[in-house]
Amino acid sequence: MLVSPHRIQKQRAAGDCPFEANRRNGARLDVHSNMNKALSSGLLAVVGSIGVLPAQAQNSAWLGEPGTGYLSLSYVHQSADEFYAGTTKMPTPQNEDLRQGTVWASANYFLSDAVALDLRSGWAKSEFTTGPGIPTSSDSFSGLIDTYLGVTWRLTDEWTSNAPSIALRAGTILAGDYDTGHINALGDGGDGYEASVIVAKFLGENLGVSAEVGRRDRNDDIPTSTFVNAMLVWLVGDKLSLGLDYEIVDTESSLDIGGEGFTPPKFPQVQEEWRTVGGRLYYDVGENLTMTMFYSKRLTGRNTPLLGAYGATFSYSFGG
Repeated sequence: MLVSPHRIQKQRAAGDCPFEANRRNGARLDVHSNMNKALSSGLLAVVGSIGVLPAQAQNSAWLGEPGTGYLSLSYVHQSADEFYAGTTKMPTPQNEDLRQGTVWASANYFLSDAVALDLRSGWAKSEFTTGPGIPTSSDSFSGLIDTYLGVTWRLTDEWTSNAPSIALRAGTILAGDYDTGHINALGDGGDGYEASVIVAKFLGENLGVSAEVGRRDRNDDIPTSTFVNAMLVWLVGDKLSLGLDYEIVDTESSLDIGGEGFTPPKFPQVQEEWRTVGGRLYYDVGENLTMTMFYSKRLTGRNTPLLGAYGATFSYSFGG
């Protein structure tokens, strides 16, 4: 059954999930499976970049009950009227907004207490009107975006030990079907891999924290990037939870937009960095359905648009 984080804590408070007793005898608690399905189903981050990376998902160390999973469908709208060329902030050409709408589909399946699989892909359309001499004069792009396939291996479980939940994740990136080299391209266009470490812990009855640190490497001279995703979850009411997100992305490159050696085909190779903050609202629609609404804003960066983004996710749980 798909439930929100606050519902898990209600079960613990009611004695349905006696944490200490189960920890002493080593039994697995079903509470952690419910928590993961609640949290992960809403963790489609909206902190992506037009022309670089579509919206990424923060991964989870809270794994579900074996044989269960969930399917999610999301829509994300992103726009920006300012961007950084190097470290210089300026309006977009012709003061026109960069805009992109993305539909994400994802699936997660829990093979065992310690192993989970995840898959996500989608379709996007971007629009932008440029001035003379800038590639793509009043045009739009659409197509299949990058596909991500990963496996998560949990090393420790906070519900059966004194340690926080700690997991390792490794994944493959398959480039989508779109053109690159434009300011409004749908992505960087490279295949590759990503790996990360995830640590999560519930602090008391109403507050949960999670952090992920990882590295992403792709071909076609796309620079390697390091990313950090942090999340705070607050259990508010009977069916409502709130979340706060923060993302850091840094890349290993020295190429700037408009700098020495830069040409439009090299957009995927620039040193793109950003810091983004976001918020989300989880609401239980029914036993197997959760809705998440979210908003994010890019605060600062390098060679990146200052994007604002909003959207919604609907997640359906199965199995169990």
